[in-house]
Amino acid sequence: MATADDTAATKPKTEQPPADQPAKEPAVQPTGQATPLLSRIMPRGIQRGHEHKLRFIGDRLNATEEVLLHDRNSGITVSNVTQVDDKNVDVTFQIPSECRLGEQVVQLRTRGGISNYRSFYIGALPEVPETEPNNDLETAQAISWNVTISGVCTNEDIDYFRLTGKKGQRLSVEIEAVRLGDMFDSAIVLLDSKRFEIATSDDTPLTSQDPWFSVLLPEDGDYFVAIREASFRGNDNCRYRMHVGDFPRPMAVYPAGGKRGEKLSVKFIDSIPNDDGSPRIVEQEITVPEQEAFRSGLFYSDDRGISPSPLPFRISDFDNVLETEPNDNFNQTVTTEVPIAINGIIDRPDDNDYIKFRASKDQVLEINCYARRLGTGLDPVINVFGADKKSLFGNDDTAALDSYLRFQAPADGEYFLRVRDHLKNGEPSFVYRIEIAPTKPQLEFKIPRVEQYSQLRQNIAVPQGSRFAVLLDATRKEFGGELKLLADNLPAGITLTAPPMRDNLNSMPVVFEATADAPIKGGLIDFRGSHVDDAKNIHGHFFNLADFSLGEPNNTLYYGCRTELLPIAVIEPLPFKLEIVQPKVPLLKNGSMNLTIIAHRDAGFDEPIQLNFPFRSPGVGTTSQITITKGKSDAVYPLNANESAQVGKWPMYVIGTANVRGPAWAATQMAELEIAEPFVKFEFERASVGREEATKIR
Repeated sequence: MATADDTAATKPKTEQPPADQPAKEPAVQPTGQATPLLSRIMPRGIQRGHEHKLRFIGDRLNATEEVLLHDRNSGITVSNVTQVDDKNVDVTFQIPSECRLGEQVVQLRTRGGISNYRSFYIGALPEVPETEPNNDLETAQAISWNVTISGVCTNEDIDYFRLTGKKGQRLSVEIEAVRLGDMFDSAIVLLDSKRFEIATSDDTPLTSQDPWFSVLLPEDGDYFVAIREASFRGNDNCRYRMHVGDFPRPMAVYPAGGKRGEKLSVKFIDSIPNDDGSPRIVEQEITVPEQEAFRSGLFYSDDRGISPSPLPFRISDFDNVLETEPNDNFNQTVTTEVPIAINGIIDRPDDNDYIKFRASKDQVLEINCYARRLGTGLDPVINVFGADKKSLFGNDDTAALDSYLRFQAPADGEYFLRVRDHLKNGEPSFVYRIEIAPTKPQLEFKIPRVEQYSQLRQNIAVPQGSRFAVLLDATRKEFGGELKLLADNLPAGITLTAPPMRDNLNSMPVVFEATADAPIKGGLIDFRGSHVDDAKNIHGHFFNLADFSLGEPNNTLYYGCRTELLPIAVIEPLPFKLEIVQPKVPLLKNGSMNLTIIAHRDAGFDEPIQLNFPFRSPGVGTTSQITITKGKSDAVYPLNANESAQVGKWPMYVIGTANVRGPAWAATQMAELEIAEPFVKFEFERASVGREEATKIR
């Protein structure tokens, strides 16, 4: 991870533009453009254990200085950054041989801002490009075993690949397509030399819209792997990486979680059964990590290779209990004490697993069932029964397709929990994990979206000598009270202004300010907050959701990731600064006020500046946007307060954007808005009068 104080190994030398380029006026045209946009990284994947050059493609990428790696422990280093042009940057990576396989989420930091999230993949196998024509069996591309094919499926395109195998040899094929960030719903099929179908795959529980299969070849000879868009609607953006070889491909691990730091025996359930149809199981001993790593999971490897993607694995503080069959009814259960993590398998149709646990009267427990989130095909349904075996509570799909209950025990005693598949199906891979524990305080922070399908302003880019601001949303769980932010690890030269978040609000305004001489640097920080009362020991961390693959209908999210580090940087100064003229009088309930915003412009900069007023205290209203018009230096924001406006002093800020060779943002200082009761109230009694008559109005 490249942070604000990383070493030179991750702070590569950036190649500068040619010396014969014309000089730029710093105040109006900074070296870096604002708000870089990262669209794609090519190639989409690379092999570990080697040096690779990747091209970062987007817009406003000039003056790129750093690659921000969200995996703290990848071991990846950046040895060079080459500026190709405004839309292309070449980055040379050193990928260690022990680097974790799978997705690496990255961002670019330029002198003008921080890009959106994008990713590339690390594989174990040599990369081979697809070569056209390969659109039928006669022109199928010949490939060797244990390679990763990088290709594209255009409209109505089917890509065929031919390899030679032996009877009984294992052939595993796995696709990365939707997981690459492109909405490519792929399908694969395996044909023998007579064109008979041996295996096929489309969507799978483990890899969602990305298919995979693993089979034993029935005879010696040539075999063909075909990949296409599931509805034959491919295009130039339907990119894929296809792993082909005799590597293992388990479909589940049991148990699918463990207590941090403990040694644990786990069973990998193979996708190929034994000859008698029973599940093929390989048992290994692992040490559960102390902390859940970025994009963590368990990879299975043997002398043939390693599976291309991991099996999800939960890490918790709970002791593990494994189900003991038979446990198909109330009379076959064993009592457990909470907190506990119960692990089992719905391994056959109509299988019901019963668990018995103790609870005290009015004790509040969370019952969280993990199945689909573990990549298994189980669609779990859970029910809680009292000691009299009467049903009390039940749940199906609260947590995605998994089940969740917040359960308050009505009396002291024992309770029964039943888990089954929604359609009463069962398979040897239908693994589940149920964590039962008393509720406890939980806290998380995030930056709310300003555009629904965009990562716009989801990071902190503070201009030198100016400010940037965001709203920060907090999710409190099982507690109340005011919250504060902890600003002990900000980059040099940046300070933070954030009043405590009141206990009746879920948002707080945060203003970041950089000194005029702050170093143009940045990185990824663990941004934290807590309850204002330190004695309560309630802490929370920042998180964000990166949307990678959106598709039909209505921009449904098919693939994304969760990040837990806040991107923050000091950027070059902008040719404008914003200021709120601090009101000298309060805004009265049922009243209005004109708030003056001043733009301090550099000489020669006269672009219009769009202003927004993001944080509004309860009962305060305003228009969504106003503009400081071209060449003007101020504008008036109309504020009003209704009858229910909450009296008191409230923070406020305005953020503005202008075209500085691309969109650029700056914020005002954190000002104060006081809401007060009216000093005088006027009321008029209704009156009426005829024409040419007189009356009194009271």
